[in-house]
Amino acid sequence: MKKSKLNIAKRSIAVFLIALLTVSSLAACGSKGKNETKAADGTTKEVSGKEDSGSKDSGSAAESITFPLSEPVTMSMFAIMNGEYDLKDNPTFQYIEEKTGVKWDVQSSMGSDIAEKKGLMFASDAYTDVLYKAGLTREEQEKYGKQGILIPLNDLIDKYAPNLKSALDKHDGWQYITASDGNIYSLPELDNQSPSIAVLFLNQVWLKNLGLSEPKNLDELYNVYKAFKEKDANGNGDPNDEIPLIATSDGTPISLLLPYLGVPFNAANSCAIMDDKLVYVPTSDKFKELISFATKLYKDGLLDKNSFTQKLDQQKALGASGDVLGSFFDAGAFLTVGRDRDDDFRILTPFENGVFPVGSGVTGGTFAITDKCKNPEVAMAWIDQFYSEEGGELAWLGIKDKTYKVNADGTWEWALGDYGKDIGSLRANATLQGAANHPSIQPSLWFTGMTDPDEKLLDEERARIVKIGAKPFPNLNISDSDSATLATVKADVDTYINQYIAQVATGELELEKSWDSYLSTLKKMGVDDMIKIYQDAYTGK
Repeated sequence: MKKSKLNIAKRSIAVFLIALLTVSSLAACGSKGKNETKAADGTTKEVSGKEDSGSKDSGSAAESITFPLSEPVTMSMFAIMNGEYDLKDNPTFQYIEEKTGVKWDVQSSMGSDIAEKKGLMFASDAYTDVLYKAGLTREEQEKYGKQGILIPLNDLIDKYAPNLKSALDKHDGWQYITASDGNIYSLPELDNQSPSIAVLFLNQVWLKNLGLSEPKNLDELYNVYKAFKEKDANGNGDPNDEIPLIATSDGTPISLLLPYLGVPFNAANSCAIMDDKLVYVPTSDKFKELISFATKLYKDGLLDKNSFTQKLDQQKALGASGDVLGSFFDAGAFLTVGRDRDDDFRILTPFENGVFPVGSGVTGGTFAITDKCKNPEVAMAWIDQFYSEEGGELAWLGIKDKTYKVNADGTWEWALGDYGKDIGSLRANATLQGAANHPSIQPSLWFTGMTDPDEKLLDEERARIVKIGAKPFPNLNISDSDSATLATVKADVDTYINQYIAQVATGELELEKSWDSYLSTLKKMGVDDMIKIYQDAYTGK
């Protein structure tokens, strides 16, 4: 095989995937067809398929999908931008277009605008053929699936997605992508299990400076924070510049402390499974305990005074300004304090086993096909390639020998240079990961050959927490009508809860005197209806 002008190694070209993918579909005349996948070496594998492909043309004569397509096909796509980088300008995405003959008219959205743009797009009937990395919520999948805007993917998966089928079986992931009516309206990102919420990173250097051990309970954590505040933990001679704990109002709220109160908190719906029962946490005694602890931290100057109003970007700015943070919540330490100092931090070990929230490794809502798509079979066969090991490498690492290099010992490293002078910009500009979950499988090479010390440390820390964490929160199938109820109630309820935490913690309200009024207000807002929806979904009623 000749190398392309991008000088891609043979293994990477196996990606699309495998130089020729041929899927044959016989007419629905009562006989079963065979799907054939031709590999780069010319061998052929048979993949079983059902009579009905689920496509609009399933009743036509025998047809095939071969990559690269003999005649290029252009479809439209709605996708999130990766920071400042547009998907259509991504060299890996362009490479895939070249190798498959599938061209995409990409309509992009900044992450901060994507929810609004999705809503406007669907409301105005101006939606695209597919949605990619668009963060479709369970409610959106139910709503637009029932309306017929998002088409069921079950039969298309069965016929045209052998890689995805195999990967879902291995991940036991079918339940997490199936809607209440039994249909699948979007495809997932599949990766290793990891904490499902932002974790609490604790400054290990400050602990060492003060001769302290990692805290084992809430009282010890308070004492550590007090020492950070009063004893010049960073050793710069100024005992007043340390911030023991910081939180934000837009992604890393103080409620992320709940696992350290023994609550396996599911951030998506504010519920937890405790003693095999579903509990709505914000009305529980544990939540009251959380507010009490946050109030104590704030009153004693141990919680940053801006924690209820500032954004995550402000936290990151503080983290980059110097050695001032004792602890913070984030997906990775280097995201707040940078790659030069992330080794100073470790995830605070939960005070008991089986309570830290852990994800299933199956994140839905990453890829959907709409009723406007005239080539759903092509779209499904195209996206299926990202669920193979080679396709996963392309999605997560980019173009071999261009964005990453594999060493003789089997390890790999980012190829800084043309596509990015640093790892962050390289990943954002030239791989398909980042900004939102993406339809793919995380390749084993990511873990087995990782040489990036910051990412390797984070993977090890996440694995440590997963090992002692809670079981993944179960999938809750919620009907379209109940989703509509949640849509009208949940946003207002969540806003009020966050407002109440801030009012109590900052001293505007007194916890004991206001708690009953808080619960009463939640009832008036319809929280009981919301809880019943979650309870019925959990018990399968």
